[in-house]
Amino acid sequence: MVGIGRLILLVLVAVTALGYGPQRLGFRIRTLTSGPRHHFFGYYGITPWNRSGTKLLCLETDFQDHLPNPEEAASICLVDGATGVTRVIGSTHAWNFQQGAMLHWNPLNPDDEILFNERREGQIVTAVLDVNTGHRRVISRAINAVSHNGRYALGLTYGRLTRMRPVVGYVGVTDPNPEDPHPDNDGIFLIDLKTGASNLVVSISAVYRQLVQKHPELRDRHMWFNHTVFNKDDTRFFFLARCWTEENARRRLESAMFTANLDGSDLREVVPFGRGVSHFEWRNAREIMATFRFEGKEMRHVLFTDGLADYKSIGEGFIQGDGHCSFAPDGNWLVTDRNDGGAQSKSLLIFDLKSGAGLLLGSFPMQQYLGGDLRCDLHPRWNRTGTAICFDALETDAWTRQLHVAELVFR
Repeated sequence: MVGIGRLILLVLVAVTALGYGPQRLGFRIRTLTSGPRHHFFGYYGITPWNRSGTKLLCLETDFQDHLPNPEEAASICLVDGATGVTRVIGSTHAWNFQQGAMLHWNPLNPDDEILFNERREGQIVTAVLDVNTGHRRVISRAINAVSHNGRYALGLTYGRLTRMRPVVGYVGVTDPNPEDPHPDNDGIFLIDLKTGASNLVVSISAVYRQLVQKHPELRDRHMWFNHTVFNKDDTRFFFLARCWTEENARRRLESAMFTANLDGSDLREVVPFGRGVSHFEWRNAREIMATFRFEGKEMRHVLFTDGLADYKSIGEGFIQGDGHCSFAPDGNWLVTDRNDGGAQSKSLLIFDLKSGAGLLLGSFPMQQYLGGDLRCDLHPRWNRTGTAICFDALETDAWTRQLHVAELVFR
């Protein structure tokens, strides 16, 4: 087990264990931030680094033992990538431990301007903040994803998320359609980040009508959307349509994955409802990695083409079960994580799709934060050059939640 709180330098033959070629991988893991306050980014697939790679974004709180209440804000911090020194630049009441405040560097100004969700007068809005001057403007709808070209965002109604699954919602807001299981005025909104204008492009009712034809058991189930992500050329996006289902008198979260054009056209169900699709990433403009139950087996990391059922399980014998998968900028190296179960720890894994080789980067003890709504998922995310991975984990002195960085050297 990797000891947290000190520097570790390892140079390993990354492919030896799987019997592939000669590539070597050097890496160092370090705890970047420090207590007594907790520091975390909160999600994966979004880079916390600015364009120059010198600063990272994170949230800061003085607790991790309960979900936030409406009065408890999180501070927004800039972190020096070399020293770990943090500087508070703002705060937000729209945050949670799993997804944070959906912090993003603005792709149009990725050294100086950030976007994040905040709560104003009972509504979740987007703040656009200049980290140097403090100047801010507000977009009247919350973001869930930001396009790579900085032109658009995808928005969701967080009041519905809060009602249906509080762990990824924000307190202090309500669902505008609490009695409607599949409203036609809610779903995914396309937001123009320049003008702030938005329009509904995929409604919950439209997806429900498609799914209920094969799944009549969904007729009275309340549906919601979550986890929107633009593809790499910003021409399409995917999202999950989710419901709570009953199985053997137990409630279970079930989902389907859909893709669509930016205007909502060409809507495709790419991972069918009932396979437990959970985590995901675009590899490029057409290929998707998702975790779901594959060929009757347990959860697998599966690569496929948007619109085709050409599913291929990745990393068999090395990557086991579910995980927060994220591709390096080159689309070949994949980072993911997993629960180590009885060990009360989580592991960080890296895998090369070209060679089929993988390496365990470290295993991190989680104590009581292994599972449940307060869990500390690693949620790994790459820097902009594919040479470092940031993740959330506990440091082992006071068990505070902190940012960690795995620095990689390919030889």
